[in-house]
Amino acid sequence: MDASERIKGVLDGSIQPSEISGDEELYFMAERIYGREALETMGVDPPVKPPELRITTLNGNGGVEMPNAESPHESGKNQKIKVKRRRLFIPLIMFLCLVISSYNVSFGLGSVITLCSEEEPIQELEMSTSSHLNENGTLYIVWNMYGLNNYSEYVLEWSVSQNGSSVVVEEGISSWNLSESARITSFNWIIENPPYSYLSTLSEDGVPVAWSNGSGEQVISVLTESGEQSTYCNDNTRLIWTEYSNLESKEAWGEAGTGDIIDGALIMTFVGLLLITARKRA
Repeated sequence: MDASERIKGVLDGSIQPSEISGDEELYFMAERIYGREALETMGVDPPVKPPELRITTLNGNGGVEMPNAESPHESGKNQKIKVKRRRLFIPLIMFLCLVISSYNVSFGLGSVITLCSEEEPIQELEMSTSSHLNENGTLYIVWNMYGLNNYSEYVLEWSVSQNGSSVVVEEGISSWNLSESARITSFNWIIENPPYSYLSTLSEDGVPVAWSNGSGEQVISVLTESGEQSTYCNDNTRLIWTEYSNLESKEAWGEAGTGDIIDGALIMTFVGLLLITARKRA
């Protein structure tokens, strides 16, 4: 039976069911005319098609090619990977915040980053004297003082002697309270019986801070020993979180090894969030 006779047999219903089952084109033609249910009743089986990348789904209208959808197993696997990465990222962030907060309390962030700035150190006090006795027997003494604190009260006291310091020529004082960091003071006396000698003392706010004495051309100046100065920023490295907007100010830094309520609250918060996110991940 040639192709035209087969098609005619499908149209008038005279073709054998076995002939339709073996021919894909005849089967689709008969399916469009009679429907799949009628063909199944007649015992006609659909032709077997080799597997391809796309699956052909047969329906009552003759068959429509449907693309392969992602299997539920692969879709669930990809979703699990995304969720796993997200849940791993959150505990990591909480752990880093906990480390930063704990380090700030124990050692201070200022030990790692240098943000605190200090005022210029006050110039150290310096005092020197010079004396000169001219041919006329006039003694000149000059005091040079540097590193004075503004608005502090200073008093310079002296005692000038002659004849080997056995006769006092004059004892006097000079005081001032001015906004100045340096001062030069000079006085003169008549020395009738050399050699001469003098002793002077400089006091700051009632506390002696420097001495100077001389005999002939020899001058000895002594300053009080200043204690070792420690910088505020080196000794205070803990960041005070409430002052984070002004990191260059000394008010934003406190002593390491101590903490306030905010430090404790931050550490407890990060510990709690870390435990919660870690449990969810598990």
